[in-house]
Amino acid sequence: MSEKFIRVIRADEIAPGGMKAVELDGNEIVICNSSKKYYAIQRRCGHMNAPLEMGTLDGIYLTCPMHCAQFDIINGEALSGPIPSDIGHEILPPFLGEYLHNIEMLMKHVRTESIRTYETKLDDGWVQIRL
Repeated sequence: MSEKFIRVIRADEIAPGGMKAVELDGNEIVICNSSKKYYAIQRRCGHMNAPLEMGTLDGIYLTCPMHCAQFDIINGEALSGPIPSDIGHEILPPFLGEYLHNIEMLMKHVRTESIRTYETKLDDGWVQIRL
């Protein structure tokens, strides 16, 4: 691990509750602003590789935009796997219902792994990351 912190973005580029994707030395990273405390995590979901900056951030809990797996942005722990799709009581064309059922059966067997986190610090209005 590097001992050096790297300036990445100005802190005011991300509103509280917001996220921003960056690339740093070939690493895709999402910087999260949770109540003006900054966290950095790997950009891709530990379930099916979705871009996490397109999800939602509620405090320290990030929900993936694709299948709603949830992660703790402090330590990267996978808190839950995907939420099964539920389309309610709407009647679908048979081929679409069968397709969605098959996708759900396949996804049940895909593990949700925890994600990598990066140490951050705020210095002179800049968010810095240690790779």
